[in-house]
Amino acid sequence: MGETEIPDEKRRTVRIPTEEVERILLEEEKSIDVQVGTSPDQLKLNGKLLDIHENGMCFMMLNHSLREGDLIFIDALLGKFPFSTDAMVRWTLGSQVGVEFLDAQARDAAFLAELYASRILNSLLDEEDD
Repeated sequence: MGETEIPDEKRRTVRIPTEEVERILLEEEKSIDVQVGTSPDQLKLNGKLLDIHENGMCFMMLNHSLREGDLIFIDALLGKFPFSTDAMVRWTLGSQVGVEFLDAQARDAAFLAELYASRILNSLLDEEDD
């Protein structure tokens, strides 16, 4: 791969890496699939979740043609929790795509808040063990 400089850090919130989401959510699956389309009826591109936070997510998708500013629909299954939302592509870097959620519903936001709480509690417990 060519050397591509990662954009300056402009994140307002901490991302939850896939490994953390998988540890919390997954039972037998090896990764979290993300389906992307222009509408809920046209989900056609498949990707793999890289990280997620309260305002958006990053996923890896090979051979995509997504561009900054594209409006898309995302569908994923986080453990047993169905997650669907409209989103806007905020950046792409090769096969990585970063999006901002446009219509995160209250249950989605609450679920993401639970992930944060779980991560914080686990971090505190890990510190106590050290």
